Amino acid sequence: MKVLFIGNSHTFVHYVPMRVKWFFEKQGKEIDIAMLTYPGVGLDFHIKQSQTYLNLLYGNYDAVVLQHNAHPFPGKESVISGGKAIAGICPEQTRIYLYMTWSEKNNPEGQKVMSEAYRELAEEINATVCPVGEWWWKIAEAYGEELYFADGEHSSVLGASLAAVVIGRTLLGMVIEKDELYQEAKEIAAKKQDPRMIDLIMKDGELDMA
Repeated sequence: MKVLFIGNSHTFVHYVPMRVKWFFEKQGKEIDIAMLTYPGVGLDFHIKQSQTYLNLLYGNYDAVVLQHNAHPFPGKESVISGGKAIAGICPEQTRIYLYMTWSEKNNPEGQKVMSEAYRELAEEINATVCPVGEWWWKIAEAYGEELYFADGEHSSVLGASLAAVVIGRTLLGMVIEKDELYQEAKEIAAKKQDPRMIDLIMKDGELDMA
């Protein structure tokens, strides 16, 4: 399976696509991954970038995973507008998946609005939702784990690993169950990424990449 990830820091922090690849390998499945991301942007940004067109129209992807702005969440119309624009240039053979993110740590009630927006978009463009945000809150409540980075918005390594397992299971058409999801996320979180890769850090009270 060849998969393109389009999104922002909630895709590139702790390299969610890499962790999806690790999950596939654990399942004995092959996957080729590519990523188009930029901090703080949504799908409305990506539809204006030439690399989006080149990759989708000529990249021969089996699937594309789309992720929109999350913090602050710009609302349902923004998600639907951006998602429909991207869907409009997806080849017929490229299956669309929607990476539903999580609301801020201090805004749990915001998840309902975000979830509804992604599900409505999925219905409009015949896409499949990867319900990361919904499982995020379930796992946090059940196990008391810290899924957030220090800023209360981005993911911890475990949070990114949880996202990857939800996405991986969705791509493979596998059932998602709480205990199994948690254990698989823990296993993925324990793996070490290449030390040459930059990642999100907190430096002098500010977010940075190093």
